Amino acid sequence: MNRKTGKVYLVGAGPGDIGLFTLKGKECVEKADVIIYDYLANEEILSFARPDAERIFMGKHGGGLIMPQGETNRIMVTMAKRGRTVVRLKGGDPFIFGRGGEEAEFLANEGIPFEVVPGVTAGSSVPAYAGIPLTHRNYSSTVAFIPGHENATKEKSAIAWDKIATGVDTIVIFMGITTLSSIIAKLIENGISPYTPIAVIQWGTTDLQKTVTGTLRNIAGKIKTEGVRPPGIIVIGGVVRLRKKLKWFEETVPAHFTLHYTSFKTNELAEAIFIAATPRGICRITFGDETTFLRELRSEYQDAVILRNDQYFEETLLELNHYFRGTETNFTCKLDLHGTVFQKRVWKALLKIPYGKTASYKEVAAMIRQPQASRAIGTACGKNPIPILIPCHRVISSDGSLGGYSGGLKIKKALLELEEVKY
Repeated sequence: MNRKTGKVYLVGAGPGDIGLFTLKGKECVEKADVIIYDYLANEEILSFARPDAERIFMGKHGGGLIMPQGETNRIMVTMAKRGRTVVRLKGGDPFIFGRGGEEAEFLANEGIPFEVVPGVTAGSSVPAYAGIPLTHRNYSSTVAFIPGHENATKEKSAIAWDKIATGVDTIVIFMGITTLSSIIAKLIENGISPYTPIAVIQWGTTDLQKTVTGTLRNIAGKIKTEGVRPPGIIVIGGVVRLRKKLKWFEETVPAHFTLHYTSFKTNELAEAIFIAATPRGICRITFGDETTFLRELRSEYQDAVILRNDQYFEETLLELNHYFRGTETNFTCKLDLHGTVFQKRVWKALLKIPYGKTASYKEVAAMIRQPQASRAIGTACGKNPIPILIPCHRVISSDGSLGGYSGGLKIKKALLELEEVKY
């Protein structure tokens, strides 16, 4: 019996903020049998998928192995020929520097039905979140999108730098942070002023967004000082001057700040508890040893000054003492949550689970009004950066089993027994 060929949807995931994912993209993910996604696609989108949908991660540029384009093409075709509905989930818009055109061309050559679902491109949305309009009647009437990296097999650049440098009001560069110095050199060489305003925006539209502004002359030093790394969008032109007046999106903690930490020991747990806080609140609680804890902090907060300061945590330590005496405790300290929009929704929902009570992953999914997201709830709990204060230990499986816990099941059991929870 001949099996009917499936269909491939090339879906744009948008720039990062889950609210910018399209309704049509969501519909495609909901009906997909297979989802092939890259690291620029917000993983929260996967919570829309059916529990039985196969998820295939392509890997991460600059941070490990990544699936070759040929392998991605092969998987799409193979799955479609098996009659499966495939979503190829791509960051931003698939037809703007996303190889969507190449993938569509390959599918067409193989006779595979496909559909393109455009996404909100990072080229316009990321500058908007940084308070930078790409066009403005007083500053810019023309915009150019250019890649920071070209196909390595090209004999020479296809970018007309002489025309771009002096013939366009606003230049938007994708994937150009690591090549920014050479790009600036080409632009200045072709006539643009070294004093032209520029903005470099890292992880735009997400909780990790950071914007650094300057001029072509000084930006390289600034982004090095600020520790800006890919992914990012670069905007060059007079419109960057508007950021000071128009910035509306609250960005993360400034690069240079003091990160305080302390430790806490209790007879109820075999391991020490280490606590860290930014100026905004508690940002990390870890079980284990101080060396590992500090290594993790230095990796995540590379530009922060990290100091031990027990007095800074007096109130928190007092509340933890109450808690570990078996007293019902409502923690009052401020929290500084860093994660995806979805993760933060889950963590805030966990704060509503009362002392001495539990909730299933399915019940937490219902609390955030995403009943199909039980599996994603488990992943978010596993990435909870502030255990105990955010009580992910109170989340168990529907069958009454404990489920997982990032600190280890021994600690989870100890915390539940402390609260006299029966499971």
